[in-house]
Amino acid sequence: MYYRIFRICFSRYFHSKTRLPQLDFTKPTSDRLKKLSLNEPSSTDNQSLLKVSLRGQCLFGLYPIELALKTKRRQFYQLFLSETSNENRPVLENIQQLAEQLSIPIKYVNTHALDRLSFDRPHQGVCLDCSSLPIQHIEQQTNIQQNSTKISVDLCLVKIHDPMNLGGIIRTAHFFGIDRIILTRGTCQPSPVASKASSGALELMSISTCNDLKTYLNVLHEQKNIAVVCGTHKGNMPLQILRLDDMKKNCLNSNLQRIIVLIGNEHEGIPEEITEMCHYNVCIQPNAESEISSLNASVACALFLYHITAQINI
Repeated sequence: MYYRIFRICFSRYFHSKTRLPQLDFTKPTSDRLKKLSLNEPSSTDNQSLLKVSLRGQCLFGLYPIELALKTKRRQFYQLFLSETSNENRPVLENIQQLAEQLSIPIKYVNTHALDRLSFDRPHQGVCLDCSSLPIQHIEQQTNIQQNSTKISVDLCLVKIHDPMNLGGIIRTAHFFGIDRIILTRGTCQPSPVASKASSGALELMSISTCNDLKTYLNVLHEQKNIAVVCGTHKGNMPLQILRLDDMKKNCLNSNLQRIIVLIGNEHEGIPEEITEMCHYNVCIQPNAESEISSLNASVACALFLYHITAQINI
């Protein structure tokens, strides 16, 4: 009995003395911010960190902010610039001019404040408090305008979880002239991290969400002039033999209007029930001696988009 009482008291004492702060290491915090969370001494003066409540989300980096200000798709609340920024940089000067034209308040702060605002991501001396990007639901956009002179390409992302991957994919999509990005349920949101990883291309792309991909594909099949291409490492057709001419022949009256490219993440791929609904299940074949069976989603996406758009643009 005494042993049991001693054991309970010791257990309570031990847990009360060794309980650690609950840190969320999924956030992009630096060693300095981790030390602050642990109340450890740091060379940074805590008073120098900006204490501000953002009205929206914090966009950071030169090109994401410049393109956001140019496209005016967001609402803008306040621009934060480094006190030691080089005013001779053309991009930075353009950002300041755009902010002044749009009557956006400008606040000059130290580097530590910008680090805090951007969660220690590479902000390049500028942050912007702004609203999120407008997102449309794809379910209300199934009707496609007929244009016999152009084949449009949509990129549908299936459960892409990493915002860095999302940013890289969007940058590639804009580079190759993709018309629209479709984010399915389970794919990460177009965050400031994704915008920075895209070098600002996220600010230029049309973004839509799809809550029910299976239903959406069923609606597309009824239109008869759309080709759905699924990219997966288990595909039964090598990418190099996927030909635009064959896709045109398989469409009603050879009147192909739009190509939908589905890309999934490298861990789970695309569900089998979705791949069965695609006209083409395409793979990128590895070298015969490769010990790796699949590519990073961003890299695989770049190869798919280049192969398809290169044939359209001939």
